[in-house]
Parts: sequence; structure tokens; C-alpha cells
Amino acid sequence: MNNTLKLLFLAALPIFLGACSDNSFNEIEGALLKEPNFSTSVYTATLSVAQMQQKAVQTNGLGGTFLGRYTQAPFGTKQARIVAQVGLSSLNPTFGAQTQANENKNSKPENETVTEAYLYLPYFNPNSSAQKPTYAQNAEYHLDSIYGNKAATFKVAVNELDYYLSDIDADLNAKQYYSNNADIAAHIASSIVSATTTSTFSVSNKSIVRYQFDNPETTDDESKKVSDILAPGLRIPLSAAFFQSKIIDKEGSKELTNLNNFRRYFKGITITATDFSADLMMLLDIAKAKIEVVYHYDAEVKGATKKRTNRFEMPLQGISMNLIENTGANLTDTSKWYLSGALGQTVSITLSDAEIARFKSERWMITDASLLLYVDKTVSYVQEPERLYVYNAQTGGSLADYLYDPTKSNGTAAYSYLIHLPKLHKENNKGVYYRLRITNHLLNIISGTTSATNVPLGVAVASNVQNANISTYLDAANAKHKIPITALATPLSTVIKDVKLEIHYTKTK
Repeated sequence: MNNTLKLLFLAALPIFLGACSDNSFNEIEGALLKEPNFSTSVYTATLSVAQMQQKAVQTNGLGGTFLGRYTQAPFGTKQARIVAQVGLSSLNPTFGAQTQANENKNSKPENETVTEAYLYLPYFNPNSSAQKPTYAQNAEYHLDSIYGNKAATFKVAVNELDYYLSDIDADLNAKQYYSNNADIAAHIASSIVSATTTSTFSVSNKSIVRYQFDNPETTDDESKKVSDILAPGLRIPLSAAFFQSKIIDKEGSKELTNLNNFRRYFKGITITATDFSADLMMLLDIAKAKIEVVYHYDAEVKGATKKRTNRFEMPLQGISMNLIENTGANLTDTSKWYLSGALGQTVSITLSDAEIARFKSERWMITDASLLLYVDKTVSYVQEPERLYVYNAQTGGSLADYLYDPTKSNGTAAYSYLIHLPKLHKENNKGVYYRLRITNHLLNIISGTTSATNVPLGVAVASNVQNANISTYLDAANAKHKIPITALATPLSTVIKDVKLEIHYTKTK
């Protein structure tokens, strides 16, 4: 059987090979390689670009607060002051071992006396986002969001606030506090900084060690033992006399029984940095800031009266915001566009409806659509923004490309959203252009299969591209507009000399 099949195959082979002549192969090849019925090209679309100026920005609820001064020509100088409410670590606190009621009942005053008080303002660092961050003694940490000269020295003023910060507005909505709030600025009361504090401060990346207090019942010196270790930050001595009368002497009073009473009694504090040796702006982790009050009291130890020491902490809890001033700006060149964070500038970009109609009618298959913003290299930048952020200018919300970016979960913000929001393209360590990919956004508009419409797109300086939350700003007429929070959490700026929308597409002939 097998030999018969082999003979039949060999007999048929010449016939098969004869059918496959050179001419046949040429015809097939020609059919495969004839001129394609589609073309690819690059198109630069027509855009309308408008400068947007923020008269004031909402500064409460941002997750951090600025303190300091930052200058960048031609944007001028930004100066930021902190306003914050103060909370209680425990309601109706007991200072010492006995409540005030028991002290009165037994006629045994503990004579609580404040010896020290401090304001602690931590910097952001890689551990800040941990649920229970830990720090090592004598360790140094990388500090995030410090702009300007980290070696600069400065002074810090802390004042009592004589203005109640309500969390509800007249319409029973969450109250928005803006950077130009004149009522708050007019109600800054007396200094509560220690009268003996004359030193200047500077940024340190070292952890802060707090020690235990000596226990008079033992022979050991507990004051040499570590109590806890805090993140790097500012630790500012405050007035012991102020907290003696304001807090410790109020033990057992109605002012300390609940937070509402307390915040109407102690309305908050303001923090101002002055006398800089060089520009420095710090974004501080206000959620972990606190006031520490150290006091001693009379305690009976083995039949004798001894001094015991304790600490009471008050977190900067509740409303915190910035008052920001921007002076010395010179943004007069109308051939350029200005982008600046915090209290600054954004741009609004609109693609014409006629262009959209053309894309639809000619059935373009768009493979890439990128906004290109070219940096004005004649400006001498102190520090260039590494990223820009593009968003729906009407709602402040992110675009479809933000949702679909495959790098969105790449750990830290520096390595996230690299397709949609690439980093500044540099040559010789200087910025040349920013690329913002809006391919999915444009495809959604053209397809008509989603609710996407041809809305104006906002572009702003970005601090953290992983933060897509939305805030509010006021224009010159006090009208409210939406803006991404990421644009408010950086003082950096850039000047743009040209804006293009570059579209790579394919279409049938």
C-alpha cells in the first residue's frame, strides 16, 4: 500500500510543478504588493488658546499647606501663610493625676505648671503616606515638596487667630476658604511664640527624637530614654504662659468639654515665615501637625510631694488653609502663555467644531493625538515643573486618557501616567516641550459612542499627577471655576511660547 502511494505522488509531482510557473508567482506577488488603499499622515489642528488668571484659589481641603516665599520671574513672588484650627487629643482632659473636680473636693491642688510648649510641623517624606509610619533615631530622610534653597534660614511667627472658622457656609454647604480671605487677615491676634525664641530656623531632613520624663519613683533617669521619634519637621518653641492660661488653667471647664466649645474659645493659629536668607517654599503635612504642651504637677511619692512631668498634645485638626499673596508679576507678553501653580495661571484650549466635523466626515483613524506645549527657553527657571496636567476646563475632571493609561498604577507619582502625561522633554538639562496625549478623548468625541463632547481643555502645572481631586478658584469677577487640586499644590511656573495639537492618523483613499 505504501509503495503504491509513493509511486502516485512521484507521478503527479511534475504536473504540480509545471502549474507553478514563474508567471503565476509574478501574478500573485503583484496582487499582494499593489498600491494600498489607505494613507497615513500627521496633521496639526487649529486651536484656540486662552489665558486663565486665578484671582484667588480655594486653599482648604488640599491635604497640605504652604509656608514660605518663592520667586520666579516673570511671575513675581508668592508668599504663603498658614491658618489652622486646633483640636484636643482628648475631650474634657485631666491634667495631672486627678480631675479638677477631685482636686477641689479634696482641697489638694496639683499645681499644674507649663514648662514648655512646641508647634510641630512635619515635612512630607516617603513614609508620610504610611498608615503608621515609623522613623529611626539619627536617620535622614528624603523630603518631598521643598522648593527653593533648602539651606535658607528664616524666622517663624505664630499668632492666635481671633476669627471663628466655620465649616458650613450660609447655604449649609461645606465652606470654601480662599487665598485672599480679608476677614481672616484682619483678625490675627497676639504672638504666642516663646519670648525667649530669637533663633532662626532651617530645613533639616533628620528625624526628631522626644525623650521620656524622669519618674521620681525610680532611681533610673528616664529622661535619657527615647519616648518616640517624629518625622523631620519644624519644631517651634511657643509661649508657656499662653498655654498655661489658655489650656491648663481651664481644666474641668466647659471650654474643653467638646470640640465645638473649644474651637469657639480657641479659634486657631496663624503661622508666618519671615526674614528669609533665600527663597524657600515648604508644603507641610498639616494633617500630622500638632502643639505639644509640657507641664509638671505635684504628686505624692512615698509620702513626699514630688514633681511629675507630662505632655498634652493638640493636633492641628479641622480646617487648615493658606493665605497667599503674589506680588511683582509681569505677564504682559500676549504672544506667550503663562502656567503657574498655587495662586497662579492656567490656559484653556479649544479645538474647533469644524475640525471635529472633518475628522468624522473623512473617517480618520486616529492613532495618536498629542498637545505639544513648547517652553520659552529665554526664561531663567529656578526649577521647571516636571509635569503638566490636562483636564475638562468646565468640570475640572480628568480625561478618558487618564483612566486608560496603563502606567497609572506604577507606584509613585513620578512613574505614573507616563503615556497620558509624560515628563518634560529636555535637551542639555533644559525643558523643550511638554506632550499631553489626548487620543482617547478625541476618539470618544469623534465616535459619538460616549458622552464626551468638544469641551475646552484646561492645562495646568501639576504637583502630583496621581491626585485627580477637584477644587475651585475665583476669576477677576469673583465667578467660580473648577481646577484640579494638583495645580494648587506647587509654586512652580513655566512660560509657553507655542501650543500645537499634533494628530497621527490613517484614512482610506
